[in-house]
Amino acid sequence: MSITRALSNAMSGLTATARGTELVSANIANVMTPGYARRELAISPQAMGGNMGGVRIDGVVRAVNLSLLSESRLASAGQGEAATRAAFLSLIENVIGIPGQADGLASRLSDFHSSLVSAAARPDDDLRLQQVLSSATALARAFATTTDALQSARTEADRAIASEIATLNDGLQQVATLNRRISALEATGKDAASLMDERQRVVDRLATIIPVKEVAREGSKIALFTREGLALLDGTQPLQLGFASSPVIGAQSDVGSPLSLVSVDGTELAPAQMSLLGGGSLAGHFAIRDQIAPVLQRDLDLLALDLLSRLSEATVDPTLGGGAGLFTDAGGVATAAGVTGLAGRITINAAVDPSQGGALWRMRAGMGAPTSGPVSESARLNAMAAALDAVLPAAGGPVTGARASLADRMAEFSAIVTSRRVGSEAELATRNARLNTIGERMLTGSVDSDAEMQKLLQYEQAYAANARVIRALDDMIDQLLRI
Repeated sequence: MSITRALSNAMSGLTATARGTELVSANIANVMTPGYARRELAISPQAMGGNMGGVRIDGVVRAVNLSLLSESRLASAGQGEAATRAAFLSLIENVIGIPGQADGLASRLSDFHSSLVSAAARPDDDLRLQQVLSSATALARAFATTTDALQSARTEADRAIASEIATLNDGLQQVATLNRRISALEATGKDAASLMDERQRVVDRLATIIPVKEVAREGSKIALFTREGLALLDGTQPLQLGFASSPVIGAQSDVGSPLSLVSVDGTELAPAQMSLLGGGSLAGHFAIRDQIAPVLQRDLDLLALDLLSRLSEATVDPTLGGGAGLFTDAGGVATAAGVTGLAGRITINAAVDPSQGGALWRMRAGMGAPTSGPVSESARLNAMAAALDAVLPAAGGPVTGARASLADRMAEFSAIVTSRRVGSEAELATRNARLNTIGERMLTGSVDSDAEMQKLLQYEQAYAANARVIRALDDMIDQLLRI
């Protein structure tokens, strides 16, 4: 072997060890960096004139467990959906209140019932009649507050959908741009690992919104599909997703009037096609807006109808004459046909409210009574309390077909919300645990600090060996020059 060839071999070794040392340093520095993939130096023997001639750097390889990465993204999507549902149900449970909670629906009903019993014992006491009015007003307000919370949650979910659709469009465009840049860099023989890391981080963010599957394409490009097979990006241009947000959502709002679904390249998906985007936080927001909250609102409206119907019976107050009882539907009589949104429209009959020109004595005399009558009359007050306690068949809702008192139905409604909240939090805990387990597995299989330090020692030894060869060659050249 000539001196020139030996020097060339040693220099190629120094170059490879220097590059390897850089990669080890980068790996150790980015142990906890999200989306970072461990780098490995790809080298091969270099032939010169049919003889071995050192080493050639073929490139830098990103060590990524694609199967584990795909599993992590699916778990991230599931965790996003579960977290969205759990947060909503926890919020609504706090508004409705558990039995015994001072400002909860069940407690407001209990306070109202207690005030009726107290007033019936002293119907001549205006302070006790005023307490009936105050507790009735608080109960009506509790129904309205719960309705407002449900519809506000639907409105927020609608806004979150719009925000996530914008995030998806922006992220998909970023992936398309990174695809082009990575392909161009590799075509010139340059290292594109950093851009691949950035692309992986972008896809990971998108995976919390909808579960995505990554498929390799030529030129180190990738294509993205949803779990159900919708191609989000497979080529140079991604799909364009659209969504028309509604500024305000009410109890009567439904899909199509005026709530919209996601559009793909200008064509809105049918309800049955929304499963193409299911499985992430986006699906969780749609479930809140179109399913979970409307069902709870329906049950709440049926409870409100039960309350109004019980106190509007002629057996409770013969003076009504077909009119509304103590509680009204925005001043009128509540009907099953107009039950949607009833809980948000409950008001106190103006006939008993002094602030609206009414009189408290109508609590004991009847809503339609022309005169106050005997101050010792307690039949109407006792009848209202008994109506609340009466075991009657339900008009529908969470205990459809059951016979129960209004308090039992209210407790059943609260229990259903609590049960769903507990179930959603249990599911969230399970999904969190799975995501954490996968995350630990990814960290374990990513950068191993001990292994990287061993590589660094090997590179140092290789560097020293090549340096000794160069020093020996230098001495040989000096000897030849002195001859």
